[in-house]
Amino acid sequence: MKASIAIPAVMLLLGVSACNRLGTERSYAVLGDTLAAVRTAFNADAGKVRVVMVVSPTCGACLEGASQVSQQVAGINQGRTVPLYVLWVPRRGGQEKDVPNATRVVADSSAHEFWDGSNLSGVQYRQVLGWRGNAWDVYMVYGPKAQWTGDLPPVPDFFMHQTSEKGPQLDASVFGTKLKQLL
Repeated sequence: MKASIAIPAVMLLLGVSACNRLGTERSYAVLGDTLAAVRTAFNADAGKVRVVMVVSPTCGACLEGASQVSQQVAGINQGRTVPLYVLWVPRRGGQEKDVPNATRVVADSSAHEFWDGSNLSGVQYRQVLGWRGNAWDVYMVYGPKAQWTGDLPPVPDFFMHQTSEKGPQLDASVFGTKLKQLL
């Protein structure tokens, strides 16, 4: 029992220490059994290029990816507005209690952060991306015309990930270049 608690804690510590930048803890919203709050925020930013990431607060690769992608967004946001939505999901033993520390790796202080304890975003993005398993450790870009009209999120204009699923593997500089192209 103690080993099962220690493993996620060590993974979180290693993941956070691997990240290039640690800021202060930020607030996040807790989602219930729908993604309505994310859909509302996403649609409120219609007309803008938007970034959505689905990541675990206890996965070292996720934390590193979240750090790198959010640094790309923060760098672009100097004089521009690119809303960033971070959906923290319960993968690799992640729990809500892990989210406050994980928010420290997100470089863009204006990010909208959510805890999706039911992993509904993983289930829905699995369908959107055509993956075999639930989506996580995935980083998506939406153009200004994207609208979230139904229960499922819209298909991203571009995405990268760090899983064994189909699609390009994350390279933060390539992600940043694609993001700039959509602006």
